[in-house]
Amino acid sequence: MKKQQLVLIVAATTFAIVLFSLPKVLLNKDEKELENSAQLEKAEETHSEASHTEHGAVAFSEIETNKLTAFQQALSKESKLAKKLVLLDSISNIYNGKALYDSSAYLVERSLAQDETIESWIAIGDASYKAYYFAVDDSKATFWGTKTQEYYKKALDKKPDLLDVKARMAMTYTRSQNPMQAALTLREVLDKDPNNEQALLNMGLLSVQSGQHEKAVTRFSKLLSINPENWLATFYLGIAYTELGKKSEAKECFEKVKKNEKQEQILEAANEYLKQLSVNP
Repeated sequence: MKKQQLVLIVAATTFAIVLFSLPKVLLNKDEKELENSAQLEKAEETHSEASHTEHGAVAFSEIETNKLTAFQQALSKESKLAKKLVLLDSISNIYNGKALYDSSAYLVERSLAQDETIESWIAIGDASYKAYYFAVDDSKATFWGTKTQEYYKKALDKKPDLLDVKARMAMTYTRSQNPMQAALTLREVLDKDPNNEQALLNMGLLSVQSGQHEKAVTRFSKLLSINPENWLATFYLGIAYTELGKKSEAKECFEKVKKNEKQEQILEAANEYLKQLSVNP
């Protein structure tokens, strides 16, 4: 099946050599704190002109517009971190549903950059990681990969046992000058927790990228033995089976994803694979 490079949690994201190959349909969707908001706005000007243009072209329903207005007004008045996180999550769900991951990440950083807490650093890192994951060009991937590392490292410096955070950050190294750091970091996580879902998923992804599809099947199968409802792992397992020519197993995976996954891009990719497998049974 014809595939394109996907900036998978990319920080420039690691795939200067691009460590990942994902379905075309998935690709086409479209040591310092920030001292003040001016610095962030400068970054926006440099790195998100296309994003803002895209944002302007996106149509929101009346219900979505009303919700965004209400959430943003509440956010502007909120001082408690826990409530800010809830409001930001609600806004991000709407933005991300329109594939506006950059806009979501900028908002989260602007809202939380002054909160010196592990929770806020992880929230900014997570939003940046999503923007990295879905970045469709190297400059955006690099920008968001670097941003992800910046905030995840702050959290890990204070609390080194945040293994899921470390496993996500590992993937931002795939497009760096030292892509092997991704695998090494994931192995560190698995040494401490052999059943860590995030690390198993990412090791499986690295196996897919390097063409080691049997090894990918082993990684994803182990993950699914731990959590059978990890639909992202099910999706990638389907890709590994497809590459191995095991079409019935692949179809079974994609059918499960189709029934259970909520994320639009993944659903469309699964449907695309099913179409291709039907054409070439």
